[in-house]
Amino acid sequence: MEKKELSVFKAMRRIVPMIFGEVPVWSVIYMVSALLMGVSYGIAAPVNQRLYDALAQLALGDGILRSVYVGAVMVTGVMIFQQVAGSAFNFIMTNVMYYIVDIRLRRLYHAKIKTLPAQIFEDKVKLDDLEKCDYGILGSGFMYRFLLNIVFFYGTFFVIMAAFLFNTQPILIFAIFLAFVPSIMGQFIEAKFYAKLEEESSPLRRQNAHYSECLAGLKILKETRLFGAYYFFKKLFMETLELLAQKEWNNQNKVQAMYLVINGLKAAGWLGILILLFRGLMRGEISVGAFAAVFGSIGMLFGITEDLFANLKHNITEQLGKIHNFINVIEIPTAQGSNTPPDFKSHGVTAKNISFAYAGAEKNAVDDVTLSVRPGETIALVGENGSGKTTLVKLLCGLYKPDKGTVSIGGTDSAHTSDDALFSKSSGVFQNYMQYGLTLEENIKISEYKSKNSVIPSMDEADVDHKDEKTFPNGLETLMSRDLDGTDISGGQWQRVATARGLFRTHDFIVLDEPTAAIDPLEETRIYKRFAELTKSKIAILVTHRLGSARIADRIIVMDNGKIAESGTHESLLTLPGGKYAEMWEAQAESYSEIKYDMP
Repeated sequence: MEKKELSVFKAMRRIVPMIFGEVPVWSVIYMVSALLMGVSYGIAAPVNQRLYDALAQLALGDGILRSVYVGAVMVTGVMIFQQVAGSAFNFIMTNVMYYIVDIRLRRLYHAKIKTLPAQIFEDKVKLDDLEKCDYGILGSGFMYRFLLNIVFFYGTFFVIMAAFLFNTQPILIFAIFLAFVPSIMGQFIEAKFYAKLEEESSPLRRQNAHYSECLAGLKILKETRLFGAYYFFKKLFMETLELLAQKEWNNQNKVQAMYLVINGLKAAGWLGILILLFRGLMRGEISVGAFAAVFGSIGMLFGITEDLFANLKHNITEQLGKIHNFINVIEIPTAQGSNTPPDFKSHGVTAKNISFAYAGAEKNAVDDVTLSVRPGETIALVGENGSGKTTLVKLLCGLYKPDKGTVSIGGTDSAHTSDDALFSKSSGVFQNYMQYGLTLEENIKISEYKSKNSVIPSMDEADVDHKDEKTFPNGLETLMSRDLDGTDISGGQWQRVATARGLFRTHDFIVLDEPTAAIDPLEETRIYKRFAELTKSKIAILVTHRLGSARIADRIIVMDNGKIAESGTHESLLTLPGGKYAEMWEAQAESYSEIKYDMP
């Protein structure tokens, strides 16, 4: 996906219909409250003029006291109206719209994430947008509320004020121009400054945060100290911090210099309005009450204009880069797929001339591979690091979609089938498993959390000793996280829990990608023997760097440089002269000298 730069107006066109569609009722309520507040501030000037004129006439002996009382009551009523309308508006904005819009956008974001193909998370550019989406969600909410404010609060206020000034003296309409134009010029120029600053600073902030984590992060701190790398990371941290500060300093200098000019224009405008008012009063074109009301309202006009553009700076210009990231993610195209689930009883898994390359890579990780796995067959993928075996298995199970060729999973095309359908009968255990901050039982039941089935059989199959009170003091209810005041277990024990998780899910197709890397070879052999028994009637793909484990498979596929180099049984591959598998087996032979492989 090529990143597209968004202007303010393009961002508006995307954000407004998106959020209104999520919260239409509350948006309308918010609009009404903003409009009422705009009216309450807009009518203040003409109401004040009525009171001032009544007081002036009374002072000259031409007025009546009743007119003064009526004017005072109207002014008081407008003040009360302003307080009530303002309180209602602020309550709806801060206590309702802020939280509801945030929740709905996060729900929209997570729904989008669910539809994205897994290879998106291997693309650094797209991953960068995903990581910054949290700020974009907040920025989008700010922008939406502010755009409604512009139309219904500020817009209403300026329309009423324009009518009042024009009715008082047509030339006074120029006051809005003098208050408005300098501010909007300044904000749009500043928007470009901040957009450029965000673009240049974002990579530096991420680097700085990473170096900070290396200095103080609990997961990295021990290694930093062990290698004596504190001063190395401190140097990098300070260098990026200084660069960030310098960029911010330079940007602020440009902004302040620009506003020095803008404020000069505003002062000249204020003086011009005062001259026009004084001239009109001296010529008898406006009354004393009109002079006082307009003079007082000009201060409010400039104040609300300042407020408008201060909010414009915070809610739009400074948020635009963050909103850009959010919109980039929401607009990533997603394919609409069939909801027909795979049929692994009648069909296996077939890859035909498939190729796949990671974003930015110079060569394919998987290159023109054709492979078929029959129903009920277990295959093992082996090869050196970087040979393409893990990428191939992700293509075969549908996590990744091939750049070229097709993958048929249980009779369904992986590129044209929805993930919900595609994975409905699949399971897996991976080397990079997740350690969820949940109970032991919840860690295993995440795929079928509503299931009433016991997790104990799956734990027994994975050799998880759930009766060990030292390891699991609360049995199945043991919280598996020290960060949440629970307990923790060793890497090998976590791998057994992850294996139980994969076995608990109802499946006809299972993938095991180096699931026993933290377990010793003898224990691994026992687990794989049990695994072979459990998968006799299912499709199973095993990825391993320990060739002894591959012997449980019906067929072994040897990967080399993204291609299938060899295929066959353990015995047949050992007989290939100069074969890759035979070479790898010879290199690992000592590790298997004490292990007996009595296949089931």
